[in-house]
Amino acid sequence: MKWIVRLVPICCFLFGAQSANSFESVQTSSEPTLIIIDSWLTGYVGGFFRAKKKRFKHAWKTANHRAKSDARIWGGLFVSDSTRSGGYRFGEVISRFTYQAPQTVAGFLTAQWYNTVLGKVNKVEYAFGATSLNMRVDWLGVTLGNYILADTSIHAQPNNRMFQHEYGHYLQSKRMGLAYFVRVGFPAIMSKGDHDAHPVEVDCNRNAFLFFNTTFPQFQHDSLLADSKGWNFRFNPFPDSLNVGVKPQGLCYVNYSDSLQVRRLEQLRVKPTFIDYASWIIPPVGPIVVGMVHAKRYNKVQLKSE
Repeated sequence: MKWIVRLVPICCFLFGAQSANSFESVQTSSEPTLIIIDSWLTGYVGGFFRAKKKRFKHAWKTANHRAKSDARIWGGLFVSDSTRSGGYRFGEVISRFTYQAPQTVAGFLTAQWYNTVLGKVNKVEYAFGATSLNMRVDWLGVTLGNYILADTSIHAQPNNRMFQHEYGHYLQSKRMGLAYFVRVGFPAIMSKGDHDAHPVEVDCNRNAFLFFNTTFPQFQHDSLLADSKGWNFRFNPFPDSLNVGVKPQGLCYVNYSDSLQVRRLEQLRVKPTFIDYASWIIPPVGPIVVGMVHAKRYNKVQLKSE
């Protein structure tokens, strides 16, 4: 019964609620009215015992905040990219429960853990089909399906350097589906050497760079880094092997208005193989073993180049 009660208001997100995706400002959509009981109770108890004064007021505030975040995490299962057509958006949602199912489950459960149990979530935002969680954690960020979990530096805006990179991982998830953990997830967490230079991280940057420049013609693509606008080439770098454009402050700069430079980004694409998908015939052993094989190969090549 509890699951039915939760899903009733959430289902309206599929065709009703919009994830506001304007370039200047990404506003959160209207809140569901459902109070998620488990999160509310843990928030009330936690808030009551953590407060040094006005315990009941603090407990009520904490409980409501945690319940609101819980509802938005549920809503994230059904939020789609409103910059795309209706048919694409429908397929995007269906994909989460089929083609991207492993990472969707992992992302949803992890988000709920950090909210309901740990109480670390500051804010939950929707943008371009992704659900971004701003949290009080001592690590940078991780993306599981369409759930982006990151530290307090993230804001669901195209100019935000953390969101730029993590959204690229969501694009990888949509493109690779069941191969995401095998080809991207395991190799990324087992990477050695310069993590930013790892092939799956560079491919992530490539995906997001092309998405934001294609979606927003006004997305700034210049070499000026001080204004914090456009792509952040320092935080989300491209390898010098591209040999394109100027190199402001020693960085590999890619000019989106130069079609030749954009075409060269294709050499950075990471492509899943048949074995990546076939490994799921024997879960979870198959994906883990194949993922470790990819990680070992990537690390060997990367450490040799360094």
